[in-house]
Amino acid sequence: MPPAIWTASLAALVLTACSVPPERAAQVSGTAPEQALTRAPAPSPTSTASPAPTGRTSPTSPTVVARGDGRLRVVPGTGPRAGTGPILTYAVEVEGGLGVDVDAFTRSVEQTLADQRSWTSDGRRALQRVDGPADVRVALASPATVDRLCAPLHTNGRYSCASGDRAVLNAGRWLTGAKAYAGRLADYRAYLVNHEVGHVLGAHHTGCPGAGQVAPVMLQQTLGLDGCLPGPWPHP
Repeated sequence: MPPAIWTASLAALVLTACSVPPERAAQVSGTAPEQALTRAPAPSPTSTASPAPTGRTSPTSPTVVARGDGRLRVVPGTGPRAGTGPILTYAVEVEGGLGVDVDAFTRSVEQTLADQRSWTSDGRRALQRVDGPADVRVALASPATVDRLCAPLHTNGRYSCASGDRAVLNAGRWLTGAKAYAGRLADYRAYLVNHEVGHVLGAHHTGCPGAGQVAPVMLQQTLGLDGCLPGPWPHP
């Protein structure tokens, strides 16, 4: 295991709260249950849908599947190395039955983590996507499955978390965004990936440094900006 992942290994002993009310933001001991992993592509959605967890009712709002099939599947394929330093590998996982474009999600994760403003820019690590055993896993899951993977943390069908070596992204958030990023869904998605992967790498929540400044990526921006400007990148 590369040296840079030892910090993440310590983080594997706790569940890190993300985008939850402050009274629930304390770290909770325990690990989430593991899911069966295959390389098969995600099947067509078969689950019933519910409104997006943000409460939007506009006819143009995307449909959010409340409960997928409960199985995370590794997306086949690999990517080039991004950054310098010891390599950390990551795999992309998607729960079956979400009705999302798996290829588009995978490209978004790859582009975010390969960006010069992401976690490789400081020279401490390089990141490379694989479809086998990996140091980090980035998973997209339905609200119900996120709640189960993040338990005993209360994500309430609305939030995401980091659990052990897995960044668990709520598909509802992925599809609908958050108020702080209104009209900027692509930027919000970059924030979501960077924030949860940051927890896996050992980063912790932080506050807004001052009104009008760009928010640190580890600020819980889904809840609000506390006077800061949106900041989707670790190293803007």
